[in-house]
Amino acid sequence: MDINILQGIILLIIILGLSPLFSGLVNKQKAILTGRIGAPILQPYYELHRLFKKETINAFSSSFISRITPLINLVALIIAAAMLPVGFLKPLISFNGDIILFAYILGLSRFFQILAAMDIGSSFEGMGAAREATFALFAEPIFFFTIGSIAFVSGFTSLFDIYYSIELINISYEVFIIICSISVFMLAVTECSRMPVDDPNTHLELTMIHEVMILDNSGIDLFIYQYSSYIKLFLYAILEISFFYPFSQQNFLLGLLIFISGSAALAFALAIVETITSRTKMKSIPLYLLFATAIGILNLLIFTFTK
Repeated sequence: MDINILQGIILLIIILGLSPLFSGLVNKQKAILTGRIGAPILQPYYELHRLFKKETINAFSSSFISRITPLINLVALIIAAAMLPVGFLKPLISFNGDIILFAYILGLSRFFQILAAMDIGSSFEGMGAAREATFALFAEPIFFFTIGSIAFVSGFTSLFDIYYSIELINISYEVFIIICSISVFMLAVTECSRMPVDDPNTHLELTMIHEVMILDNSGIDLFIYQYSSYIKLFLYAILEISFFYPFSQQNFLLGLLIFISGSAALAFALAIVETITSRTKMKSIPLYLLFATAIGILNLLIFTFTK
């Protein structure tokens, strides 16, 4: 077997295995910041194990769409994970233009999840599907005006090449990268249904976005949805950490240290944001997303004309 393929498979397994751990770390730090002991860091693994053993019950009004969507959702995120670069290790899937595939494989996952929510026939889940579709319209440009702007500057269209080309060697480029990372952070909290866009812990149908779409799922289906949400959050965490990972290109141990410390720092940042911020009003979420898009566009324009 080719060494690059073997490294890509090992990297994919590590990403899939550590995804629940990152969510557990975020939840633990949120508990500490609010003065509670909180659940153990490994709690997401316990939750997945509990859901895996439960019986799956499908709504009478649902069709095959609701049955195949959890698996499509999981497979799409696994493919996206297989495209993620971590340091100098080449991912399992890497080719020129894979940045487009990465964006739209996540869009495919969202599309089927919206279909499944509407397939149930519940007014609440239909409401959540409408919100998800609306906010996705504002969220997708953020990706292309942040990661896409780095692709424009570097001249590469592969995620591995784009991140590998980052060299924090001058002030203007460092500012450019930092602002891109802020935009991606705002995109991550939106796509992963985190505060201040959505509250992952709420179960009030009138205020939920993501959770309301999976209210009628149980057993293995709910297990897959929950595991997929852990993977998705970790995917965006890796995208964020990779902005500052180029220091490790020639030193594996330094790179590993940066990745671990970066993961802890990002988990702490997410915990702080979810602790000190309140949930944004539904009508204000498009403005929040447009702000992230605007700073991405301005960042590219300023860097282009000042470099």
